[in-house]
Amino acid sequence: MGTSEEGEALSIKGQPEIRINGSQIQLPEDILHRIHALMPMQDAAQAACVLEKIDSKAPELSTFIYIGHPIHISLGDALQVKKIIFHRDYSPGAIDYASTKLPFIAPYLQTLVLSTKYEKVNTSAAMGRFLHLKYLELEIKAPAQNVSSDYDFCSLAYFFDASPALETFIFRIGMPTIRSDSIVDASDVDSLHQLCVSERCHDSLKNVMITGFCSAKSMIALTIHIIEKTKSLECLTLDTTRGHDRRFVNVDKCLRLNKDALVEAEKALAAIRRYIEGRVPPALNLKVIEPCSKCIY
Repeated sequence: MGTSEEGEALSIKGQPEIRINGSQIQLPEDILHRIHALMPMQDAAQAACVLEKIDSKAPELSTFIYIGHPIHISLGDALQVKKIIFHRDYSPGAIDYASTKLPFIAPYLQTLVLSTKYEKVNTSAAMGRFLHLKYLELEIKAPAQNVSSDYDFCSLAYFFDASPALETFIFRIGMPTIRSDSIVDASDVDSLHQLCVSERCHDSLKNVMITGFCSAKSMIALTIHIIEKTKSLECLTLDTTRGHDRRFVNVDKCLRLNKDALVEAEKALAAIRRYIEGRVPPALNLKVIEPCSKCIY
């Protein structure tokens, strides 16, 4: 893919020019597919950031992948878009953006994978409805101290309220470390039930996994909420490492944990024993993952 000297047109070898007006681009229905097929992912992401707007009317688009800064996204009717992978590594509020914008961008969405480096905005109770969403994976890749201690993990429960068909929820903290809001160090733990204000039951949710599980008070409250409000839940995995499902199986190595992360893992395990294990019903399979010798630097 090339750019004209004037910067006014992008062209693909063997394809007609696509004219750019200012910072916006409008594509014929079949061109977007050809661009995605011909461009490397990095170039596609850079092009989207430069253009600051994506307008697609491709009727058969089923999977949409975006990496970069927040821009305007329009997928037309988007009736066929079933999967979105969304990486917003350089701006806060990605989870809030997804909860308020994506239900209207892709109303028939079934799979959402969202990652961000920083998250400072609580998920809004006024979020849109994901009526068909079955698989949700959220990841905060920065160290946990970059997740503000004011960030309310319980606000993630609004995703459950807005997603009546949700079956699998995965939440990852990529670089766990010591939490200043640890329930282990707190003097007042009587208000745990009051932290998650949602009272709705989640009748479809079957599998929940949290990696980088920490001892933050709102994290414990969210977990209790999931246990008590999800009678359909079959498996709950609380992983105090950086993700046992992401270890390097071929070389028998784990994603390493530093000293602060190991201290936090001990606090998280103490919180699980103290506040969660006694609430688990017999039919629920609780898996607690602890650091092993291969997790240590």
